[in-house]
Amino acid sequence: MLSYLARRLLTIVPVLLGITVIAYFLTRTIPGDAVAILLGTQNDPVVAAQLRHNLHLDQPVILGYFDWLSQVLRGHLGQSIRSGADIGPDLVQRFARSAQLSLAAIMLAVLVGIPAGIAAAVRRNRWPDQLISVAALLGISTPDFWLGTILVLVFSLQLQWLPPAGYVPPSSGLLPFLKVLLLPALTLGLQIASIITRFTRAAMLDVLTQDYVRTARAKGQTQHRIFYGHALKNAAIPILTVIGLNFGFLLGGTVIVETIFSWPGVGNLVLTAINQRDYPVVQACVMLFAITFTLINLAIDLLYGLVDPRVRYS
Repeated sequence: MLSYLARRLLTIVPVLLGITVIAYFLTRTIPGDAVAILLGTQNDPVVAAQLRHNLHLDQPVILGYFDWLSQVLRGHLGQSIRSGADIGPDLVQRFARSAQLSLAAIMLAVLVGIPAGIAAAVRRNRWPDQLISVAALLGISTPDFWLGTILVLVFSLQLQWLPPAGYVPPSSGLLPFLKVLLLPALTLGLQIASIITRFTRAAMLDVLTQDYVRTARAKGQTQHRIFYGHALKNAAIPILTVIGLNFGFLLGGTVIVETIFSWPGVGNLVLTAINQRDYPVVQACVMLFAITFTLINLAIDLLYGLVDPRVRYS
C-alpha cells in the first residue's frame, strides 16, 4: 500500500500544477479591472499606474504566473488586493467553517441515504420502494437555493424555531452552534441523501442477484444477516465512491448555500473575491478546492481496501 500511496502522491503533483495554470490564467480573464474597482471614482492615472505596478498587474501574464507560483511553493499565498492582508490565515479559518458545514451535511446524507436505499432495495417494486424513489427524485431535482429559501421561510420566519442566517462558533456553545448549522446542513444534505439513496438502491439490487446471496438464503441465514452481512458489504464500494465525490464537491461548492445563510466559509469568500476582482484570493481558493478534492479521492481509494479485502494495491 505504501508504494501505491507514493505513486498516487506523485501523480497529484502534475494535477495540481495544471490547476495552478488554469486558476491563474482564468482569473485574468474575469471581466473588469481590479485597480478601477479599488480606486472607485478617484481614478487618477498616476495613482492607478503605481497601484497596478505594486500589484504586479503591469507585467506579462506568464511572468506574473511564475512569480505567484514561486510564492505558493514557499507557503505564501499572497495578499488580498482589497484588504492588503495575508490570505493564508483568513483562508484557513474560513475553510474550517466550510468543513464544519460539509461534515454535517455529509453525515446527514449518509444517515438518511443509506438506510433509505437499503429499504427501497429490500422492498423492490412495492409501495416503500416507490415512495422512496419518488422522494429521491424530488430531492435530486430540487435546487439548493429554492430549498434553502423554503426552509428559512418555514423554520425561521413562520415557526421561529431556528435562526435564518449567521454563524456561531462551537466555542460559544454547542446548542447555538447546532441551531445555526441545521438549516444550511439540511439544504446541502437532503440533495446528497437523495443521490446516495439512488446509488445504494441500485448497488444493493445488483448484489442481491449474485450467487453467494442465493447460497446464503439456501443455507437458511436470516434476512438481516444477508442484507447487512453480505449484500451491503459488497455494495459498499460504489456507495463509498459517491459519498467521497459529493463530500469533495461540498468542500468546494457551497457557494450558494453559504451566501443564502450568510455562512462565512470559503464559498462566500470566493464569491466576494470574484465580485471584487481580488485575483490572489480567487487563485488561493481554487488551489484549496483542488487539493482538498484530490486528497479526498485518494482517501476514498485507500478505504476501498478496508471495505473490500479483495481490493489489492499493486
